[in-house]
Amino acid sequence: MNLGASNHDHNAHSSASGGGREDCWSDGATSTLIEAWGDRYLRLNRGNLRQKNWQEVADAVNSDRGGVKPKKTDVQCKNRMDTLKRKYKLERGKLPPSKWTFFNRIDALIGGDPSANKKLPGFTFTIKPKPKSLSQGVKSTENSFDDGDEDEVRKKQRVEDVGLSDGAACRELARAILKFGEIYERMESTKQQQMMELEKQRIEFTKALEFQRMNMLVDAQLEMEKLKRQNHFTCSGKKQKSENRS
Repeated sequence: MNLGASNHDHNAHSSASGGGREDCWSDGATSTLIEAWGDRYLRLNRGNLRQKNWQEVADAVNSDRGGVKPKKTDVQCKNRMDTLKRKYKLERGKLPPSKWTFFNRIDALIGGDPSANKKLPGFTFTIKPKPKSLSQGVKSTENSFDDGDEDEVRKKQRVEDVGLSDGAACRELARAILKFGEIYERMESTKQQQMMELEKQRIEFTKALEFQRMNMLVDAQLEMEKLKRQNHFTCSGKKQKSENRS
């Protein structure tokens, strides 16, 4: 008896925490859930149910099931309806007619609701012009669903954004490499011009130095010739004086 009470407390705690498996929902419980949710959904002018409304839905499901345990909580009912909405949108995208048991009932409730009846995630091809090239990217159309659907769409969008970011990064890297090559080529050209200019200056300096050296040699030879002539005249004069004395 105490063991049964313990199991009962454990089940109650699991239900209160929002646990439970989706496959525990029978067709009868699901049908009651759709009916209870749809009634309040329409009364709220197709607005979102609050926690109080979800608790009323859970009470309706549990009372219709004759008190069979474990009872469904408001969180479990909300999660089940989110699953049914996703299933409905997937079925709506297929070729009619749908063989799903609850398709017509949910379609009657949200089929004409603009806020609930939105296009499923799709792909469109867009061509973005670039300064030097054209690139083709795949972009997902923006979609939003109730609760869990919105997270799924955001995940897909992030994956596609990563793909586009990788392509853009590759293009930026290619442009950076080309620009670096152009800069390197200009630097090499400037370096060669500077080397040619330095070589030209060296040759001119060498010619000027050689010309100066030649001038110095010529001047030295002229001085030597001049000294020789002076010595010759001096010797001739002394010789003539000696002859005159004798």
